[in-house]
Amino acid sequence: MSVDIQPACLGLYCGRTVLSVNGSVETYGDFGVCPRGQRTDEHKICRECMGSPDRYDWLYLGFMAMLPLVLHWFFIEWYSGKKRFVYPKLFKIVTLLVSDPVGSLHIRSCRVKKLSDWYTMLYNPSPDYITTVHCTHEAVYPL
Repeated sequence: MSVDIQPACLGLYCGRTVLSVNGSVETYGDFGVCPRGQRTDEHKICRECMGSPDRYDWLYLGFMAMLPLVLHWFFIEWYSGKKRFVYPKLFKIVTLLVSDPVGSLHIRSCRVKKLSDWYTMLYNPSPDYITTVHCTHEAVYPL
């Protein structure tokens, strides 16, 4: 009799990716970092983020989008005295259209569950206190 022993998933943000789904049966890959836009559930399985940003998330994303734009305008005026406003806005819209979900201006988001979600790199496991397993990812995607 052979027993298949799976190693324990190390770390707070490590998970198993879903390789295929056949009806209600899912096939999982090895433990590791979840792909972008996914987060681990309570069973350490990587699941796609399906939420939408709330009001404070939109304020944060708006600030992060406006900061480079305002700095861009400042340095254009500082060094050349000319203003070019059209192309930064155009690139932001194109970026939204080519990101997942492709072709829509919709943004999917993973919710913040605890403070450690913002600092996932501090939670990389070190099983032998020498080697660090790098399996963290964006837990508060896309923030």
